[in-house]
Amino acid sequence: MKSYQNTLSQPELCLIRQISALASAASSLDELLQAILDKVIVSVDANRGFVALVDFDRGELLIKCSAGEGWDAEKMHQRLQLHASEQKGITTFVAATGKPHCTGDVSKDPYYIKYFDDVASELAVPIVDAYGRTRGVINVESPKKNAFLEHHEALLLALANIASLGFSIDDHRSRERAFVEIGTELAASPDIPVLLSRVIRVAAEVLRFEDCSVFLLDKDRHTLVLEASSSPLKDEVGDASYRLGEGLTGWIAEHGQPIRTTDPRNDPRWRGLYREVPTDDMAAYLGVPIESRDGIIGVLRVLRRKTRFPWFQHSFTTEDESVLASIASQVGSMVQNLRLMDRVVGAERMAAWGEMSARSAHMMGNRIFAIKGDLNELDYQLLQPEDNREDYRGLVESVRGGVSRLEEMLQEFRDFVLATQLSLLEQDTNQMVKESVKEFFPKRSKVRLEAIYTTELPKVQADSGKLKRCFAELIENAVSFQLDGGLLRVSTGLAAAKEAQELCGLSPKRKYIKIEFSDAGPGVPDDDKEKIFNPFFTSRAKGMGLGLSIVKGIIEAHRGRICEAGTLGMGARFIIFLPATGL
Repeated sequence: MKSYQNTLSQPELCLIRQISALASAASSLDELLQAILDKVIVSVDANRGFVALVDFDRGELLIKCSAGEGWDAEKMHQRLQLHASEQKGITTFVAATGKPHCTGDVSKDPYYIKYFDDVASELAVPIVDAYGRTRGVINVESPKKNAFLEHHEALLLALANIASLGFSIDDHRSRERAFVEIGTELAASPDIPVLLSRVIRVAAEVLRFEDCSVFLLDKDRHTLVLEASSSPLKDEVGDASYRLGEGLTGWIAEHGQPIRTTDPRNDPRWRGLYREVPTDDMAAYLGVPIESRDGIIGVLRVLRRKTRFPWFQHSFTTEDESVLASIASQVGSMVQNLRLMDRVVGAERMAAWGEMSARSAHMMGNRIFAIKGDLNELDYQLLQPEDNREDYRGLVESVRGGVSRLEEMLQEFRDFVLATQLSLLEQDTNQMVKESVKEFFPKRSKVRLEAIYTTELPKVQADSGKLKRCFAELIENAVSFQLDGGLLRVSTGLAAAKEAQELCGLSPKRKYIKIEFSDAGPGVPDDDKEKIFNPFFTSRAKGMGLGLSIVKGIIEAHRGRICEAGTLGMGARFIIFLPATGL
């Protein structure tokens, strides 16, 4: 755009300064665009105007905001097809060429398409970003012929530049929000596959691509293995792979450098072993290494398809590369943290298993000693001349009870060992709790049941079988401590951020589902609130004291938390927090 200082009037320069100040202060891009449009139709004495934004995916223009006379819902929501090659529409022509267009008599203009009956003059200028891409068009109309002069065009171009700045600020805010969301998602992801699927979802909203794939390095095989994808390639997760140095993906991992290209097929490193999109439709490729403290651990890559309109740039920018690299850095840190956490949890559970082995050897030894005593007595009775069947029956029942107890011990061991081995699917919390209550709450119990389920809760990524095991343990605990009658209240809901933070130290930026089991039993002493989740700690005659320890292990394997928040003498109150998906 040529210099406009000598063309514009003092009021117009003042208007530009006002709008410039608004660019950074506006709460949204829509607010800025509407303010520009409202001011400009007054300044150029237009009777109507609108701002149309480019929809890169559809190859269309969407009327985002309007001002002046004659607008209705139909005209506001129409899309203007970009057929610049057919020279249809002034607005579409400007969007396609990136050049302003002014006509003093629309009846003689080859690009004009009639939308309003009173239009005589029309002026349209492009909003072009720092990478030369047309992001939108500012368009004004007048019923007067030759209504728009050179200084009007200069004013609109200056305001279009401010609008372009608004796009940059809006993009920056959007990406900043995405980074926060990704950080929150990563912190709440229960395992690596869930983490990667969430990263793909958020990154898609920021970078606008047709495919995103994540490959993680298998060091033993020197191979990059597909771990997550948003394209049809997702059906090959775990199977699709590249050797180090093979193709663009393997090259990125081997050299630790990004690749950004507008036509990957012309790159000599391209192999195209797996087709996320048809080869002829591929327009741009961007891949960056995923690094951790241990070095390169994978590759994060995105692809874009060609658009129907070659005049629109659909390539990735240096800013896109910077954003993807930042996402990859977050992923690298969290993947390593999850792997370290798995090792720590494994070590802790091995230590607990060692303690369990010692204690269980003693407990099982006592039980086996008792069974042996019963069997010896049975042998003795069989040698006696009298046939005392009642004595036999009592001994057999004692042996059967001992074997049953040993089976219970072994089942507790299995549950403890397998607590953190999850098979995650998207689940409905209310359904899981309802099924658990129906199955495990005694039908003829003296305990009164109250159930409160909050509707329309977000889903959770969960192993329903493992969580039902937790709910069953808490239901059984509540009933066993109220043998003479009482109350079990079960409820679900969306946790308040402050409550989740204060009770369990959870991030207030993350949304959690709250599941509560409270009773009217004796309650838990303050000194025991933490101990009750330790292996072998129990105040009940039945069991080994692994129940709540297993519950805690399962909940924490879901990246959730459980705590006891009741008051001694007024009942126990177990609260579970599980991270919600999609929030």
